[in-house]
Amino acid sequence: MVGKELVVRKNGPVDIREIAAKATLREVRQNGHTYVELRRVGKRVIFFCTICLTECFSDTVLFDHLKGNLHSRRYAEAKVTLFGPMPWPFNDGVLFFNNSREKDPLLLDSSSQNTRELALVPANDTEVTSRLRDDSSSRNGAKGTCRGANAHGNGRTASVSEDHVLSNQSGTDGPLVIPSVLLKDVVSDLPVHLLGYGNIAYRLWEASKGSKKISKIWCAWVGQDGSHGLDECDTYEQSDFAIVNFSYTIELGRKWSSDDQDLPISAGSFFVIDDAGHRGKRRKKSFSDQEASSEESNEQSSSAHDNSQAIITGSPTGTSHNLQVGLLSTKSMRRELRKQKRLAAEKACDICGRPMLLEKDVATLLNCKTGNLACSSRNSSGAFHLFHTSCLVHWTILCQYEMLADKIASKGKSNRGRKAKNAPKKITSILCPECQGTGIHVEGDELEKPTISLSEMFRYKLKAIEAHKAWMKSPEVLENCSTGLHFPAEQIENSEEQEVIPLKSVAFYAADG
Repeated sequence: MVGKELVVRKNGPVDIREIAAKATLREVRQNGHTYVELRRVGKRVIFFCTICLTECFSDTVLFDHLKGNLHSRRYAEAKVTLFGPMPWPFNDGVLFFNNSREKDPLLLDSSSQNTRELALVPANDTEVTSRLRDDSSSRNGAKGTCRGANAHGNGRTASVSEDHVLSNQSGTDGPLVIPSVLLKDVVSDLPVHLLGYGNIAYRLWEASKGSKKISKIWCAWVGQDGSHGLDECDTYEQSDFAIVNFSYTIELGRKWSSDDQDLPISAGSFFVIDDAGHRGKRRKKSFSDQEASSEESNEQSSSAHDNSQAIITGSPTGTSHNLQVGLLSTKSMRRELRKQKRLAAEKACDICGRPMLLEKDVATLLNCKTGNLACSSRNSSGAFHLFHTSCLVHWTILCQYEMLADKIASKGKSNRGRKAKNAPKKITSILCPECQGTGIHVEGDELEKPTISLSEMFRYKLKAIEAHKAWMKSPEVLENCSTGLHFPAEQIENSEEQEVIPLKSVAFYAADG
């Protein structure tokens, strides 16, 4: 009789609490709560309600939250705009919660290197010319029905030749290519593909005396078929700016040494940063959580051993002088690496101030006329700024609102008269909310200069946040999923509400990867 051996394959330590949390998440999502997700805070795995932006530290707390008044109210508000037959295809952790592309329901911590690689095309020595093919021609099979307006509308001088607009290089249905994009210290050409369109429209209030105000403005997701729903393609002008979506990694869009990110924060660090981006003082583990306490003790002793080895081996000659130099240089290096690591983990969206999480959707602006990212006119290194996708949508809507409101207010008014000396600069184009870049062509070392003060930019961002909160309480009821801004103060007493007026169609692209 031949004996059989039982082979036990050990893939790594098993966290029973994590397995239980994933089972609970599956159950909750099967019951319709698709907006609930798992996040790691320190050693703990917690539940997070994206609609309410609420952390729940156990399944009991989660179930209580889902039955609570706050969640019921927020869910009723979100149901009008965020649920529908064609949901937003994004998952940014602050508003959008489409998890169809989710690989693992548990978000990794910020020090993990399990990041998605983007497909990059090496830059040529000569300038890469990109052309924006008329994507709107694919809508309904009708060519040229949704051509964008020719006016740049930004009040800046820029020579834009007709043969330099974003597009695929071959003229076929392949990916579009954005030139000079920085990723992992390499400037390359980035292929992107079309995700779909968002149609921006607004509603006016008109008083008896003829004064008009915009009460609501929104962006409705229509997918790749621009004629979906009641909106018709030929009623929307193509926007001069598009939104490019990425899956967030800490080195995306900025310089970051690959050697630095391999060193985790020291276990003895005074600060602890969870993967939600919160920084706090290290707290002692309670005696009731013996397993987590034991794990941390083992990690600390291992880290201390590694540090000792690093100091000892830093002096190959064995002299006391070299040993002291090695100790100081190692200590200084680790302090600097910890600082850089904290800065990476604390990277927050400049619009809402909330952290951007690994593998969640973030976005940047693209100038469709020049084919360049908006930030490219403010630096020559290929770096660009990132924001939560929903936050950038709200910012784009706000820019359209400011330009439109100024146009309405100036209609019928005489240009004569003195202008206020200290009048704040107005938004005259969609622009990056962090650097104010618009992606125009710049010559030599002369970069685009910002025109709006930092204090005014802060007010605009705050205005977008408050207007979106008002929108969630009183949204426009549409057939398509949407998000937008509401300005209750702009509603005029004894006025009539006009019909919805279409404005722009914004293209959404995704980085290939």
